[in-house]
Amino acid sequence: MKKSTLLTTSLIAGTLLCSAGISYLTSRLTTPVVVAFNMKSTVDAFFDSTSRKSLDEAQTKALSDRFNAALEASLKDWQVRHHGLILVSPAVVQGAPDITRDIQKEVARRMKAEP
Repeated sequence: MKKSTLLTTSLIAGTLLCSAGISYLTSRLTTPVVVAFNMKSTVDAFFDSTSRKSLDEAQTKALSDRFNAALEASLKDWQVRHHGLILVSPAVVQGAPDITRDIQKEVARRMKAEP
């Protein structure tokens, strides 16, 4: 084999290997993490907790609005921090980690922090 043919073959192989590595890294860095979140149990727990309190309609609405804001912000923050795709639990058959407890803790923290 000629030296120039060997050099050309080596350059092509190196370029292909480098391209494959870049493609792999790009796909790993841009593919979101898929997780599950049990929205129903979270909302049910909130309404269960709220029903045990003696609140009038205005207070209930204000508390529900705070809960909604805290839930949305917690989910959005988690999604941005982890580059994640959050699916509701019924949409996941298996294989996705469940972040329900983490989100519930964050919502509770936000609800305590707000006046």
